[in-house]
Amino acid sequence: MRLLRLQLLDFKNHPEVEMALCAQVNCLLGDNGAGKTNVLDAVHYLGNAKGYFNPIDSQNIRHGQPSFMVEGTFSLDDGQGEEQDRVACAVVKGQKKVLKRNGKAYAKLADHIGRYPVVMIAPADAALLHDGSEVRRKWMDQVISQYDRPYLDRLIQYHHLVQQRNNLLRYFAENRTYDEEQLIPWDERMVPLATSIAAQRAVFIAEFVPEFQRIHAELCRGREEVGLALHTKVEAASFAETLKGARDDDRRLRRSTVGVHKDDVDFRLGDHALKRFGSQGQQKTFLLALRLAQVEHLAARVGRRPILLLDDIFDKIDAHRAGALMEVLGRTEFGQVFISDTDNERIPALLREAGVPFNAWWVDGEGVRAMETEAAAE
Repeated sequence: MRLLRLQLLDFKNHPEVEMALCAQVNCLLGDNGAGKTNVLDAVHYLGNAKGYFNPIDSQNIRHGQPSFMVEGTFSLDDGQGEEQDRVACAVVKGQKKVLKRNGKAYAKLADHIGRYPVVMIAPADAALLHDGSEVRRKWMDQVISQYDRPYLDRLIQYHHLVQQRNNLLRYFAENRTYDEEQLIPWDERMVPLATSIAAQRAVFIAEFVPEFQRIHAELCRGREEVGLALHTKVEAASFAETLKGARDDDRRLRRSTVGVHKDDVDFRLGDHALKRFGSQGQQKTFLLALRLAQVEHLAARVGRRPILLLDDIFDKIDAHRAGALMEVLGRTEFGQVFISDTDNERIPALLREAGVPFNAWWVDGEGVRAMETEAAAE
């Protein structure tokens, strides 16, 4: 899968943009605040029906304008055949977002998820290390949901039940009453959903870790060992009892204290927690490997190579790791890549050294303009 063309109209700071794209690497170069990241976010919209940085669609409309549109043409067979899809996302202030594929609007945006997989790597990914467990669960759930729609459906149902159960617990507290029997129907519906979700997460981690470790070893030249571990209290044989045993805590805290909504993923560097003992370079390499493994995992599961978006990733990465990354990205089988950088020579030089075809654009207040490159795609 490749994105052949990209068009923007009044998206964020861009009045109008049209780009013919390279099948391998596309470089967006320019000063901070010029709008490079906004172009990457437009590609994310096409793949995921939402922005990566701001989930409020109306706030992505260019200032003073009533609407925005992002449109792209995808080749589904790596540009070698004629099968193409045109995807357009339009947002008008005060109206519902419209997402169309080949001119036909989706009835449900969820039907679009996984069709054109896109993976973003950005400085905000540091939240995966430093924020709470909810961020890591969300990452895991987003990956699985792109290829397993029943998992997404079960997850939505489960969170609805947790919300209703929490509402009941708050009602008990606010009215100074308590009836344990009223919790039983919610528990009975949560148990099978939770055990199924926990089992699928365990399968995901087991399948994901070997590829992640292989890619990480390649990026750091085998100098470090890393790992992932799923932490859950949901066991198929005993979760009903675990849920029952937590009722006193649930009553006291006015919320459901056990379940898959409390799961976490432990990021390890050797025998230690990465966020406590890893340097900035080690942490960034870990996150790079995590996202690159996500690309490989989705490619195997979805059957299409995801588009990889790399936003300002080269700070705090040494030259050896940067060169190793370029070698990985330069493989023709890896897929299409978009990279942004403030240094207009750094990435082109690395790509030329690795012999990787690329296109480059300069982004500034006047728009997005193609640059001459020695290794530009035909």
